[in-house]
Parts: sequence; C-alpha cells; structure tokens
Amino acid sequence: MCLTLVLLALLVLLLLAVVPKTRSSQNPFSEDVKRPPAPLVTDKEARKKVLKQGVTPSHTTFAMHALLVDHYLQGAFYPRGGSSEIAFHTIPVIQRAGGAVLTRATVQSILLDSAGKACGVSVKKGQELVKIYCPVVISSAGLFNTYEHLLPESVRCLPGVKQQLGMVRPGLGMFSVFICLRGTKEDLGLQSTNYYVYFDTDMDKAMERYVSMPREKAPEHIPLLFIASPSSKDPTWEERFPDRSTLIALLPMAFEWFEEWQEEPQGKRSTGYETLKNSFVEASMSVIMKLFPQLEGKVESVTGGSPLTNQFFLASPRGATYGADHDLGRLHPHVMASMRAKSPIPNLYLTGQDIFTCGLMGALQGALLCSSAILKRNLYSDLKVLGSRVQAQRKKK
Repeated sequence: MCLTLVLLALLVLLLLAVVPKTRSSQNPFSEDVKRPPAPLVTDKEARKKVLKQGVTPSHTTFAMHALLVDHYLQGAFYPRGGSSEIAFHTIPVIQRAGGAVLTRATVQSILLDSAGKACGVSVKKGQELVKIYCPVVISSAGLFNTYEHLLPESVRCLPGVKQQLGMVRPGLGMFSVFICLRGTKEDLGLQSTNYYVYFDTDMDKAMERYVSMPREKAPEHIPLLFIASPSSKDPTWEERFPDRSTLIALLPMAFEWFEEWQEEPQGKRSTGYETLKNSFVEASMSVIMKLFPQLEGKVESVTGGSPLTNQFFLASPRGATYGADHDLGRLHPHVMASMRAKSPIPNLYLTGQDIFTCGLMGALQGALLCSSAILKRNLYSDLKVLGSRVQAQRKKK
C-alpha cells in the first residue's frame, strides 16, 4: 500500500507541477460543506482483485495495476441509492454557487472569439441553437470529443491540439449485459462482490486472438467477463424495488464488429446488428448460468448494449467507456505531463478521466487538477487541511 501511495503522490505532483503559485484564489474548502448522510457504502466483500483498466498486462504499467489492486484491497465503494445519487447531491451544490444544470441541452460546439479564445458554448434547445457565453469553458466530454467534434475544424490543426491527439488513442470498446431477476439477493444468493471471470491464463494472447477473429466467431471465444450485482451493493434497493434483483456483465468488444451499423438510428438498427448483439448476450448468459445455477428460472429480462449503445448514450468514441486507452504510451511520464487540464486553447480546460486515469476515482482526480489550474492553487493542500479539521471535529464528539 505504501508503494502505491508513493506512486499516486508522484503522479499528482507531476501533474500539479505547473499550477501557478501566485495570484491564487481563496480556499474553496475553507467553509464547512453540507454533506448528504452516509452517501457511500463500503463493499467489504470485493476481494476478487484483478486488473480492471481495460488493458492487458503487457500493455500497461505496474503503477496502474498497483493503484487498482490497492483500491480493492481497501474495499470498493457503491453509492447508497445508486449512481444517480452522485448527480442528485452534486446539483444543489452547483445551484447554491449560482450555477445551473441543464438536461436535454446537447452542446453542439465550443465558441471562440476573434482572438481564438474559448468564450462559450452553442447548445441545442429543441431545433434551435442557443449560444451561452462565459469566461471559462470546462469540458468533461473527453479529449477526442472536445478536440475532434466540439472545436471548429480550423482549431484542430493547432500544434498543441495535434500533439495531444497524437499521443493517445481510444480504448477498447465495451459490451454490456443487463439482467433483471425475480427475488431478493438473499433468495438468489447474490453477494456484493465483483467477479472477474477469465478463460485463459495468457490474457495478452487471448485478447489478441479474440479481437482479430471474424465477428461471427468472437462470441465463442470471449476472453473475460466482469460480473457484478448492483442491487446487492445498495442497502436501499429492497425498499425501492422489492423482490427484484439485478446483474450486469461487461466484456471487451472490438468497435469494428459493429461499425457498419453506426449510421443507422438507435433502437431501429437492422437485423444483422440485432443478431450479432444477441449472440454476445447468449454467450454471456451461458457463462453466467453456469456460475450461478440458482438463477435458473429467475431471469425476468435481459438487455444487451453494444459499443454503439455506449456511443449513443455516453458519447463514448468507438464505445470506449474508459476514454483514452491506458496503454504504455498513454501512461508514459511525458504524455501524462502533457495531458494538462489547461488546453492549448485559451480559456478552455479539460476535466475527467482523460487527464488522469479511468473510472470515477480517476475522473474525480481530473476534476481536482482542473479546479487547481483554474483557481491557481493546489486544492490537494486545501483538502488536506479540510481533512484535518474534520478529524479534529470528530474527536471532539
């Protein structure tokens, strides 16, 4: 654990190295923040610890693996009430600060002024475009979406933008299987555990063979499955959805296998697409029923989501839910130091997992780095002070 903390500290220090030390704003954590009661639930049962950054062992770093294993050694976390609670508790904080959260308002482009500085965004409201102007634009849409889709084409040719895009590539696509079950977690024997199911001891060769084979044969050679029961991790689930449980399975997927259908409308794609999607669903269910035979006759519904599904609902380029690939090139010190929150476009900042590492925790670190860059102060130091104050208050109680 000490080693992983040192590695994380070095990575954070590397990324914070260029945060200006002068003209800093006030500490945003100087006042107590009202927090929702018990927002997180520790998953003490999560002990099946395997690499989960979406890259095979020989293509990533020891530091990345160590951080993830240490994360699970300490126990994973799950939001009480489900992932929607994150937004539910975040939105009031934004509103109290004078901000607003808009839904069904897709950002079409980032606006630039005559000097080439970001000055706002163009948002789609119904069939019309509404321009919203602001002094700073922060994009959590990811590196590829921001540079390749939201910026004007002329700006994409800037050396700084081309350099960053040339350093990384989208990660591997993901296929999801959502399963609704009849019965409680006790009835079905479901635990709050993450299962990583492997079918080969050489993951590098298995993955290389899998993604290079024809798509018709791929369902028979799935190299790994991630299986979990979200409902079993949430203590409020039974109150909200009595006598129902859920399972989710994730498996790696080549975007090329579904690419020919990407121009067809979501929910109305042709028979070939549905046939291929169902073949992966059936292959996954076959494995799941062997591992959990007690679920026989308890399955109420099964739905599959392809990389095109991720691309539609999450705007994930090529269905890569983890954003930029976490390979050796991405994690090279020079590349990590180059992927700053402050973009080559004045007044445009990047946040989220593409400027740190993948997943919720990586995205949170990206947000801290982005906020530090904008406020011109090291928020990690501010959080340390806040943590000390909270601990002192607890001791008084």
